[in-house]
This record gives sequence, C-alpha cells and structure tokens, in this order.
Amino acid sequence: MPPPSTASQSPPLYNPASPDFAARRSDVYRVMRDEFPVYEDPRGRFYALTRFEDVRQASVDWATFSSAAKLENSYLKPSMAGMDPPQHGEMRAVISKGFTPSRVTRLEPRIREIARRLIDAFIDRGTCDVISEYAWLLPSLVMGELIGVPDDLVAECRELTDVNMRKTAPRQSAPAAARGYEIFAELLAERRRRPQDDLMSALLVAEVDGRRLTEDELLGFCWLLLVGGNDTTTNLIGNGVEVLARHPDQRAEVVADPSLIPAAVEEILRAEAPAQALSRATTRDAVLEHGVIPEGQRVLLLWGAANLDEREFPDPDRFDIHRSAGRHLALGYGPHFCLGAALARLEAKVAFEELFARLPSYELAAPPTRLVSITFYGYEALPIAF
Repeated sequence: MPPPSTASQSPPLYNPASPDFAARRSDVYRVMRDEFPVYEDPRGRFYALTRFEDVRQASVDWATFSSAAKLENSYLKPSMAGMDPPQHGEMRAVISKGFTPSRVTRLEPRIREIARRLIDAFIDRGTCDVISEYAWLLPSLVMGELIGVPDDLVAECRELTDVNMRKTAPRQSAPAAARGYEIFAELLAERRRRPQDDLMSALLVAEVDGRRLTEDELLGFCWLLLVGGNDTTTNLIGNGVEVLARHPDQRAEVVADPSLIPAAVEEILRAEAPAQALSRATTRDAVLEHGVIPEGQRVLLLWGAANLDEREFPDPDRFDIHRSAGRHLALGYGPHFCLGAALARLEAKVAFEELFARLPSYELAAPPTRLVSITFYGYEALPIAF
C-alpha cells in the first residue's frame, strides 16, 4: 500500500540543507522510515529510501537504480561513481590495484608518523580544534602522498574537497571540481615526463579492455580519489572524537584496551555515518513494497537513515562499541562499496590509537559547530580541552 502523500508538507520533512537538520536527523529519519518509507519530495526534486533492506537492495539493483543515469553527473568527468556494471567493474579493477591489502598495510607506519606529528603540534596547549588540527589534516596528507599531490598543493586540494563536502545543492561543487581537474591535468603531464611511485603514475600505464585511460577518465578518477579519501575519513575521525566525548565510559574502555578500537570504528560508522546519502536514478519503474518510484527519477539512498533502522539494529539510537554492527551501510554496499574502505578504517584506527594514547581524558571545550551538507555528516569545528 503506498504511503501517505507528502505533497502537503511545508517545509519538506527531509531537508538536509537546513542548518538544524543534522541535530534532528534521527527523529526525521524515524518518521520517514515509519510513515514515508518511499519518500517523495513535495517539490518534486527526488525520492528517498530510508529502510535498511530497501536501501541495501537498491544498492545491488543497478539495472533499476542506476549510477550512470544520475541526473547531477553532467559537470563531472567520468569515474566509477557514475558508472554501472560491467563498465564499473572494469574501471574498479584498475583503481583497486592501488588499494591492495598489502599496499594499505604498508601505509600504517606513515599514517602513524603523521598522526603523531599533528598531535605534537597542539599537545602542550591543552586545547585544540580536532577538525582543523587533526581530522582535516591527517587524511589530506595521506591521500596527497598516495595520489601524488605535492606538499605545496595539499592545502588547496583539501579546500576544494571541502567545497564538495559542504554542498547544499547537487551541482554546487562544480567550480571546485573544475579547478581540481586543472590541477590534476598539470600533475599528470608532469608524471608523463617523470613517473613516480604514486597512483597518478599507475593510472597512466593502466589498461581497461586493452586500452589506456582517456584524459577525461584520468582526471575523473583523480578527483574521485581525492574527494573520497578526504571527506569521509575526516568526518569519521571527527564524529568518533565527538561521540566518545559524550560516552566517556566507552572511551575509557578503548583507552584501557585499544584492541576495542576497530569495533568502535564500526559503531561510529553505523551511528554517525560520515556520508548520509548518495543518489541514483531510476531507469524503469521501481516497484517496492510501500510504493512505486517512476522511471527517470532521482533517488537518494539514505545510508544514515538505514543505519538507524530498528528493523536491523535493536535500539539503534544507542551508541554501543560492543554492538555487532558489521552489516552497516556507512561505506555503501554492492558494486559501489567504498574502494578505500580498508584505508579509511586504518586511518581511523591509527588516529584514535594515537590520540587516546596521548589524550586519554578530554572533554568538549565548547559546543561543536555542525557541518551543513546534503551528503555528509560531521563538524566544521570541534574544540576539546585536555
């Protein structure tokens, strides 16, 4: 039976661009799951799925919920994020060579070195902004080295990805992407002259079905790697520091026993998902238990809502590092499962290990400033005292 119409809602029930949405998201998601499981934006801009099984199934039904047909893709150069199988799998195989388990494992000493250096810079002050001084910098420096971004361009590249993270409309990050393409075009030209041990150099010699990647494909992949490597991990680290400040008993457990940190990371991903939504487009009518989404519609898969669905996770609003949260959808599911998931988990693990070893006891120094974004969930500023 179709859900009640949302046409009379004003303002819309789901409006992540609203400055107060992040603080209300759990309540909004609960109403959407219970009353509008196939949510239709009253302004006709999109549909949204919120229940765990609906989101999970849509993630694997790429023939109906297409990434290639996404309506906001036109300003972006081609990359895996805008492809469906089999093309997606062919391109993913190329990029995955840079994220092999052995290569990711080899990065740990360097990640730990960067984390320690960042902590050294503020440890004697007794206070810091975790976002700008730690969570923002750590993944930027790691991804910069992995991709091959020179040190003098890391800050600008980070600012460009922050524009993408802060977007409140689908095409708002188009100028940032355009500037990113300019930067990578110059860097790729340099790598053609002087290859190095980085992902850009690897992409230049990679082949897909017997051919080299086109210039547009190279630029698209470089931008995707930069954005994906920076934004998600920044929010994962920041969200973890904040939620563990609110649960000092559980923080004390991971301080006393760092082997609990990987499980804590999974619960942070579930309860405080860094990416709350990604879009698809219907290539045909999508018939679901609670309604029909017509062909040619933009559809949001709300990972953040699915991860708080009591149909999958008992007492979902309770943060619990001992919960078995392995089926969460914070890193996607199906063909588009996050390629950098192992790296993000490693960066978060090391970030928390190093921070809690030096700052076993801390508290929020002021109310954190929430990020306003239609896609991401995190903080602009997170001041702590220790």
